[in-house]
Amino acid sequence: MMIFFTSISFAQENNIYKLPDNSDQNSLRSSRITNYPQDLLYDLEPSVYIKNNNVENVVGVASPKVLKLKDVNSIPFLSNRNALYNKVEMITINVTSLSDLSRPFIVDDIRGFANLKYIYIKSEFLITENQIRNFIQNADPEISIFYKIFNRS
Repeated sequence: MMIFFTSISFAQENNIYKLPDNSDQNSLRSSRITNYPQDLLYDLEPSVYIKNNNVENVVGVASPKVLKLKDVNSIPFLSNRNALYNKVEMITINVTSLSDLSRPFIVDDIRGFANLKYIYIKSEFLITENQIRNFIQNADPEISIFYKIFNRS
């Protein structure tokens, strides 16, 4: 007699948090976020800026804790090890259009980010949690993902 066991395994998903609009007091009260890295989100830590597949600028005297990806076309650039990435805790990604989400950000393809804890998406259009899950792939479940929608005037 043969017995077969079938198991269904579900990958643990990353927590995704929408940052409240500062003008919306109700969203501040109802937000699921109790504690988020304000110092990393709001330019209070040393940062490295990546644009057009190049290091555009490094701000601060200490090792960068934030990497600011100014365009999604530079995502493959992060697969090359760089000493600037060693202390990075947060990657900020600017997305300007829906087409920016067409090529996924496969997190386990990047190199040298041993301290990465957060990914922050700054979107210039309405974006959903499902779109973010499709865009950010193979991230360690310990990495928290934040996003905020900015309307350009």
